[in-house]
This record gives sequence, structure tokens and C-alpha cells, in this order.
Amino acid sequence: MWNIEFKGTLKGDVEQISSGKPLPEGSVMFKEPETSDKAFLTGALVAAPLLLAMLILSIARIITVYGRPHGLKFIYFLIAFFVSMALVYGSQYVHEYIHAIMFPKNVKKQIYVMPQNQMLFVYIEDPVSKASFLISSLSPAVILGIIPFIIWIIIMPMLPLPVSFGIMTYTFCMTACAAGDFLNVFNCIRQVPKGGKVFNRGWHSYWIAK
Repeated sequence: MWNIEFKGTLKGDVEQISSGKPLPEGSVMFKEPETSDKAFLTGALVAAPLLLAMLILSIARIITVYGRPHGLKFIYFLIAFFVSMALVYGSQYVHEYIHAIMFPKNVKKQIYVMPQNQMLFVYIEDPVSKASFLISSLSPAVILGIIPFIIWIIIMPMLPLPVSFGIMTYTFCMTACAAGDFLNVFNCIRQVPKGGKVFNRGWHSYWIAK
């Protein structure tokens, strides 16, 4: 369904998953980091203003709603933290499937797990529009991080403080986990011309003009 295939753990270098097909005429490689670690760190810098704003708003809202906590045991916060971390781990797969679903249905999507850091990613070789690439890149952060965060900010007065702490942790982490996606969005907006199309070949992303 939706032309999505979960390929599991990637054995070897990312370049091996390339079909080896010749690049379309006029293809331009994205100017992007050479490794996943560098890409995540660069993406974290791009996402830093948003994450900082979320953190400041969370602290201010918690202080306004709950004031200084009294009589709450540390174990409640510890439980909330571990529950949120378990949900973050499981949501990594949901994150990638959201990416894949947001691409056009006719495009072949493959989901891989990189064993060295357990990072998941979606691989597409069929060119998609700039708009489609941007929507797919942003959707997991919006659906799993930003929208739940906004809802939490609104309904916070109805929640116990440990539950709020767990939701805050989850939404912040799910937004932070999209650091690489924010980098892709940044690169796409800056590098791909209007009407351009984006696709993958091995580790790198490329664009071609309309």
C-alpha cells in the first residue's frame, strides 16, 4: 500500500542502495554534509531557534499554570520521562512512514535503518516536486511534535504536572529528532528553483529544473 517498502537494517554503505541509473540531464547535487552525524548537527543548528522557543514557552507556561510544585515525588517525573522516551523510540518508525505517505502514491519509497546510529530514513529515486519534498520533510515534525505541543500548551491546566512533563519531553524530542529534516527543508528552499524536482541517489539528494 502507498508503494512503501520497509527494507530493515542497511548492511554496508548507503551508496550501495543506489540503483546505479544515470542521473537525469541537468541534475545538481545538494550542497549538504557528507555524513549523517554532520547532517544531524547542522540540522540541529537550523532547528535551534524553534527548539529554544519551545523550551522557553514550556517553562513559562508550566510556571504560570503550576507555580512551585509541592508534595510531588521524583518517581512520578522519572516514570513520565521513561514513558515519553519509550514513545519517542517507537515514534521513529511512525516518523518515517509519515514521510513516505506524504510523497506521491506512485513514487517508490524505501525505509532503511542505519545500524551505526539506529537512524531511519526514507529513500526515493523518482523525482518529486519541490513542494512535495518540503511537505514530506516537514510533516513528521509538525504532526508528532509541533501540533501536540500546541495542544498541550492549551490543555495544560487540565493535566497533572508529571503528565505535562512527559508530554513536554515527548513533543520536544520529536521536534528535535527532525533536525535532519529541517536541514533538508533549508537546503531545498535555498538551492532548488521554483518548479524543480528532488530525488535521491545513494547518500545524496539532487535536484533538476522543471
